[in-house]
Amino acid sequence: MPSEYHKKGDYSKFRPVGYPVRHKRKVPFQPMLSLPLEYRDMLREIRRLDAVLDGFVLGSSDYMDLVREAYAVNIHWTTKIEGNRLSLDEVRKLTTKFTSGEHQEVNNGPTQEILNHLYSFFAQIELGLPWDADTACDVHALLMNEVSETVVPGEIRTEEVGVFGSDGTEYFIACPPQSIGEALESLMEWLNSSPYDEIVTATVFFHEFESIHPFKDGNGRTGRTLFQILLQELGLRNCKLCMFEKEMLSDTSTYYDLLAFTDSTGSYSQLVMYVTESLLRAYQAAVEEFGKRDRLAEMDESMRLVVRMAKGVTEFSFNEAMTWIPGIGAQTLRKKLDKLADMDILQKSGRTRQMRYSFKDPLSGLRSSVKPPSVL
Repeated sequence: MPSEYHKKGDYSKFRPVGYPVRHKRKVPFQPMLSLPLEYRDMLREIRRLDAVLDGFVLGSSDYMDLVREAYAVNIHWTTKIEGNRLSLDEVRKLTTKFTSGEHQEVNNGPTQEILNHLYSFFAQIELGLPWDADTACDVHALLMNEVSETVVPGEIRTEEVGVFGSDGTEYFIACPPQSIGEALESLMEWLNSSPYDEIVTATVFFHEFESIHPFKDGNGRTGRTLFQILLQELGLRNCKLCMFEKEMLSDTSTYYDLLAFTDSTGSYSQLVMYVTESLLRAYQAAVEEFGKRDRLAEMDESMRLVVRMAKGVTEFSFNEAMTWIPGIGAQTLRKKLDKLADMDILQKSGRTRQMRYSFKDPLSGLRSSVKPPSVL
């Protein structure tokens, strides 16, 4: 990739003429945009890096360490920008305890907010397309459960709201409450038949969702969570391993200016490019970190074949593995399977003829055991 992709562009000139910016009615929702040619190259590179992440083979503990760090960093940034004062180290500790199955007593909103985001990452929640307004309400209900006494989780607001800065300046006036239902329905109809690629679709959806601002509070957290889920649903299934929120939100003023600029002008191109550059930087960093712990270089071709096959099945027997590698001796295969187990890549269960093998996914048990709060 050209070196300029390692540094995001200058977006300082893309600001609204003045504040407050007001939500504009867009029913039916039919966004139009024009992107520079370099967008195509960045999209292609992001897809390639997603496949690279998919091809790495890490030991179970190494993989879990990197997943914890990615999740903790993303959760820290998406909640910090909304006022959560827990430090990154505190979020890391909560994430480690959560993923270790430790029971945690919660007596404050900020801690509960972090745990809610962890539930959204690990709980078995079906959010496959098509989406509707209830999808957004369900995610909001999960993220805002027991976070604030002034917000009813999952409830569409019935009052006018604006977005204010710390100095009291009103920056944005959201969609009138009586128009929220119509605006959300129009947005979801567009989403379910979007003609654009995964990044454009997710970014445009995210912006319009924020512009509608359907809830009294928690719109940013809900919108960014839906954005990440959308990217995975539309093909970038490893984006969850990338510290995307840090890349996008660490430059807070640019982030908010671009959202307001898009509302003010109706031009989505600048926001799409900013999001794409942020995503690309996050993918590049993830590939570098995961690549440092990749174990494929330590395997011969027959071991790599076993790993590829193991990732595609729930479990397998020794005899089944024999059919994967024609001509291999039983003693040789057994040694290779034992070595893969020693490398923390395969796990064994049972004994002798009843022995079963499986690819060691450190998240499988967590996903099946984590139950979200009874708000969904």
